Amino acid sequence: MTTPPAAPGWYADPNDPRQQRWWDGTRWTEFTTAWAQNSNTEFAPLPTPDARRARTTKRWRPSLTTWIVAAIAVLLALIGATRTGFGGFLVVLALFGIGAGIYTLATRRAGWLNLPRTKGAGGAALGISVAVLLLGALVAPRPVATELASGQGDDTTLSAESGTSQNSESTSAPASKPTATPKPTATPKPTPTPKAAPSLVMVDVPEAIAHGSSTYEDPTVDVGTNIVVTAGVPGEMVTRWELTVVDGVETARRLVSETITVAPIDEVTAIGTRQPPPPPAPEPEPEAAVPGGGCDPNYAGACVPIDSDVDCAGGSGNGPSYVQGPVQVIGTDIYDLDRDGDGIACD
Repeated sequence: MTTPPAAPGWYADPNDPRQQRWWDGTRWTEFTTAWAQNSNTEFAPLPTPDARRARTTKRWRPSLTTWIVAAIAVLLALIGATRTGFGGFLVVLALFGIGAGIYTLATRRAGWLNLPRTKGAGGAALGISVAVLLLGALVAPRPVATELASGQGDDTTLSAESGTSQNSESTSAPASKPTATPKPTATPKPTPTPKAAPSLVMVDVPEAIAHGSSTYEDPTVDVGTNIVVTAGVPGEMVTRWELTVVDGVETARRLVSETITVAPIDEVTAIGTRQPPPPPAPEPEPEAAVPGGGCDPNYAGACVPIDSDVDCAGGSGNGPSYVQGPVQVIGTDIYDLDRDGDGIACD
């Protein structure tokens, strides 16, 4: 320790040479500061403790943060007041004040209350907030008081009063016990029946698909004949439905998808268009031979005699032989009986 100077001022801290401490002329004070050098490498003049006190004890003014946090605190306090009354209002505000005071004491910063950066300001805010907290706790309603106000505990009070009356009048005639007035029973409200929540169920339903049919004309098949070329086969399809079920009862359904599992096969039928040939003509009955030499084999249906010339009976020919028609020409018309060439002579 060096011998302290007599004049008040800032001097090297005897305990820490890296900073200065204020000497008030008789003792070393608690005011310290770090060394500060100016551009000339000389120690800059430092404020006196009185100047520092004046600077730290300036007039309090709320900042924008103060107003914002205060508005939040008042809003929460009003919410608390709806449940616990004015006591809850004071308790919420006190909690905000306690937080601000502890913050200033611990950090020497203004905090949301914009307090002076001193321990005194922080301690004052903390003390006032604790007092408000205690006041709010006293004002807030207690559960016991609430029960008494609502009529609970009447039986206990009556029992106590009854016991006191019995003790005081034990030497006299027995007195009748007071009867507690029955409290009105509140009518229970009917409990609403809970509604069952709807559930969704997926259901796959198989369904048959009818096959189609088609036809075509077949010239190799006789008219009136139909031949099934390809037999028809029905297909299969799975339909998926989304069912809405409430209490086991379907209330709605929605088609989700349709999937063909087996494709149908169309039936194909051939329709005949061929005309059948005409039936053969019946064989002519043999006729009796005529004296002229028999019947000419080029004709049928009637006996055309074999002669130098034959004409149709009743015609303009002059014979010498005649035939009664009609006569079918099955060979060569040697007698020119079929004048119109239709294969039938003397018609």
